[in-house]
Amino acid sequence: MKSSAPSQLPDINSEFDMVLFREVIRDLHTTFSQYEFHKRLSDEQAEVVYFVGHTLFTQGKFEKALNVFKLILLYRPFDPRNLEAYATTLKRLGRFEEAIPVYVSALIFGELSSPSPSIHIAECLAALGRSDESEKMLRPILDLTELNSAYAGVRTRAENLLSVLKASAR
Repeated sequence: MKSSAPSQLPDINSEFDMVLFREVIRDLHTTFSQYEFHKRLSDEQAEVVYFVGHTLFTQGKFEKALNVFKLILLYRPFDPRNLEAYATTLKRLGRFEEAIPVYVSALIFGELSSPSPSIHIAECLAALGRSDESEKMLRPILDLTELNSAYAGVRTRAENLLSVLKASAR
């Protein structure tokens, strides 16, 4: 089965473009919210469903976890944590092309200060042999002079991946 995922990342060249893009997406989110479909699952129920998916993931039952995260995304399609969990499960299954646009969505709907989706995208691109694109995703992470202590491991992952990319280019 051929993946319908795009072969290239969106070309968002500036912070201004990203802000405009986020505004358009947030408008879509507002429109979606008016239909109140997401309210059919309470926050508590959503948390339980997420916990079930997370548990399945940590037990190595990735296909089952993927189905659980897919279910929760029906009710919470703009939640960056759910998007990232779904994408990470796809990544663990080796479905890198499918994971990339989901990580991009997590990046858009999440906090701009979170480098987590970016490092995952870089890892997916590297796994697909797209080293130049992977390195482009790593640069902003490595250029941050101050990274929130919650993301300290992300810088190390980025440095290690960059080393591997450079070594394989020789």
